[in-house]
Amino acid sequence: MGKRGYYNLTNFISLLSGGLDSPVAAYLMIKKGFQPIFLSFLTSDDNFHSMRNKIIKIIEKLSMYTHSKVKLYLIDHDSNLELFKNDCERKLTCILCKRLMIRIAIHIAKNENTALIVTGDILGEQASQTLSNLYAYNDLAKEITILRPLIGFNKNDVIQLNRDIGLYEICSKKSASCQFNPQYPETNAKLKEINAEETKMDINNLIISSIKRSEILFL
Repeated sequence: MGKRGYYNLTNFISLLSGGLDSPVAAYLMIKKGFQPIFLSFLTSDDNFHSMRNKIIKIIEKLSMYTHSKVKLYLIDHDSNLELFKNDCERKLTCILCKRLMIRIAIHIAKNENTALIVTGDILGEQASQTLSNLYAYNDLAKEITILRPLIGFNKNDVIQLNRDIGLYEICSKKSASCQFNPQYPETNAKLKEINAEETKMDINNLIISSIKRSEILFL
């Protein structure tokens, strides 16, 4: 891994879901002149590739605002979530999931020679995005920068931007959704508790195996 000064800081890893928020976050960075490398995680009942196809359509639309083709990593996340569900404190599933996603994004960022990761987090929008839980990801960001362009937005702001850039019809369509969400997700996670759960698994192996089975597309 090179020194920070040698990173290509015109590129960023965009954690992209099929929802309304993360595509808008990526768009705002693209409009600032940054080039996205997309990373999406496929979960659960995607028997007809509805989420995969939706992600591809979103990126095809966003690529209209870039100056070149964009790269997409697609990762099947189910086996990781099964592990969290079966072996770890159930209320922490979403936080453990998000931390693994960020770790995978960091690994890909190193391979792609960038130190920027962009998420669609909106403060308080979901259980994993409370102020306490956002803090629970900070220990991962030692050699990279996590940017959250939408952190102070409200949902109506995001919906309007989604409409303005022609993404709302695509993003609002139903597709396969995650079936691993706990009934009572933790909203005030403690890092000590999270670290204790993560000692139950080989995190590095999860990262490497996830990336090895990734599908890479250029759109």
